[in-house]
Amino acid sequence: MNMKKDKLSNSIVKVLLSLFCVTSLFYTSCSSDNEPGKYDLTSGKPTVYYVRLSDPAKSDSLLAGAYMAETICLVGDNLTSIKELYFNDQKAILNINLITKNTLFVTVPNAIPGNVVDKIFMITGSKDTVPYDFKVIVPAPILNKMVCEYVPDGGAAVIEGDYFIDDPNTPLEVIMPGNIPAKVLNVQKTKITFEVPANSTKGFINVKSLYGTTRSKFIFRDDRGMITDYDADYPIVNSWGRAGHIEDDPAYSISGSYLRLSGSFTDPDEWTAGSESDALSHFWAEDNGRVAYNGADAKTAIFKFEANVTKNWSAVPLYFIFAAQGTTNGPLYADGEPHGIWAPWTSTGSYESDGWITIAIPVSEFKYDGKGVSVDRLPASFDNLNIFLASRGFTAGTSCDPEILLDNIRVIPGE
Repeated sequence: MNMKKDKLSNSIVKVLLSLFCVTSLFYTSCSSDNEPGKYDLTSGKPTVYYVRLSDPAKSDSLLAGAYMAETICLVGDNLTSIKELYFNDQKAILNINLITKNTLFVTVPNAIPGNVVDKIFMITGSKDTVPYDFKVIVPAPILNKMVCEYVPDGGAAVIEGDYFIDDPNTPLEVIMPGNIPAKVLNVQKTKITFEVPANSTKGFINVKSLYGTTRSKFIFRDDRGMITDYDADYPIVNSWGRAGHIEDDPAYSISGSYLRLSGSFTDPDEWTAGSESDALSHFWAEDNGRVAYNGADAKTAIFKFEANVTKNWSAVPLYFIFAAQGTTNGPLYADGEPHGIWAPWTSTGSYESDGWITIAIPVSEFKYDGKGVSVDRLPASFDNLNIFLASRGFTAGTSCDPEILLDNIRVIPGE
């Protein structure tokens, strides 16, 4: 029985420590005459015996360094004498709830040091500075996504992520498939802009900084699971001989032909397109000689496409509806069947993209009815794919006449 109580106590301590670490974001120092509840600084200088992980279960793991944004614990004596604390030249945020005479929990600042000396500097109330040897580890680049995965040769591409460090002595490098270096145009900590080299091909992208090299999880110009690219490689025959709006205007084209959907939406009770052929496109297995989706695990697969919203979009969603072969356009109006939904205007009021972007929707999110309410099930079949710009009881918007260009409709394995 006592063992169960001890386990319960340890669990409670872990939860409280986690909560304390979160609240550390909101406090800045250990001494202020105007802030009730803060204790008085003690006199003298602090002594640090060692630094350990913040998790009590790993308290015997001693540290000589830690990653940015990692929470650690200083163990020593008279730590209540610390008024300010710096990792190299970056000031840390101190939380009075996590400082005692013998322990001080702190999160390593998530900013790149300007002057790296591999030390913690503890500043006392009497402005004495006490150093302690400790290394801040900067991670290798993190590559979250490419804003558009189908940028043409010579175009400016953008990768978003973190820890993109362009050191004067070790410049940041972007290495395209085939080990081809790209010209880096601009570097920010969370974003790189670079020029896609001539003769670039499909594959992973590597980004190399002073702190390491990382390979992307996404694939540049990924054609795995391609349903249609509206070109000769993966053509589409629209339903019932409808030509649809497949265009190849060089002013808009990103990789050959693309689909244009549009409509004039003025009645919030209707929100239907004036012309079906303007607002929808069908990929049906019986007309195309192949099914829309051949297979990766629907629980982890990702539905991707490139989009360019060229005119203001502030009403109606874009539905993606998988269905069985032979069902024709019935699923468009079967509001209770599961849909995938893209409606970025719902969070901003209106939406217009700045050129082509890559959109990723987990196939596991193809579970909403026409109103956008989860039906808690996925499509029963993936032979056909219907794309429909309209509303079946979705959130009301404001009058608009959007124009949405789509290309490279595909389903890839989970990244």
